[in-house]
Amino acid sequence: MIPLEKIIVLSKVALFSMLKIETIETISKMAREKNYSEGDILFSQGKAGHNLFFIVSGKVMIFRTTKNGQEKHIATLKENDFIGELSLFESKIHTASARCLEQSKFLVIGRDDIEGLIYQHPKIALGFLKALIARMRDMIIKQTQE
Repeated sequence: MIPLEKIIVLSKVALFSMLKIETIETISKMAREKNYSEGDILFSQGKAGHNLFFIVSGKVMIFRTTKNGQEKHIATLKENDFIGELSLFESKIHTASARCLEQSKFLVIGRDDIEGLIYQHPKIALGFLKALIARMRDMIIKQTQE
C-alpha cells in the first residue's frame, strides 16, 4: 500500500475518526501491511498478544474454544474493524482466537507503538473506550437474543 492508502484506511476506523489527518499520517507510518489466507489464525486463545490489527479487506471470525473443544462464535469482523486490543492493554493472554474467513489484508501496529500514541494523543484512548463499550453492548444484546 502506498502511504496515502494507509491514511485513508486508518481514517475510516472508528478508533481514529476524531483525529486530525496529521495524527493519522503519523500512525500510518507505524503500520505494517500483512496479508493472510482463508483459515489463517491471527492469534490464539491463551497466547500473549502484541499487535493491534486493522482490517483493510476480508473477514475475521472471533471465537472461543470450549473445554470440550468446540468453537463458540463471538463475532465476525470486516473492513474498517480492529481486533487484538484487549491483550494489548492488559498485557495478558488473548481471551479468544481470530481466524480469517477469507483472504484478508491488515495494517498491524505493535503494543509499544500503540502505547506511545495514546500518551501523545489521549483522544485515541477515548476512541478505544467507545469502541469497547459498543462491542460489549453488542455482545450483551446477542447473548440475550439467543
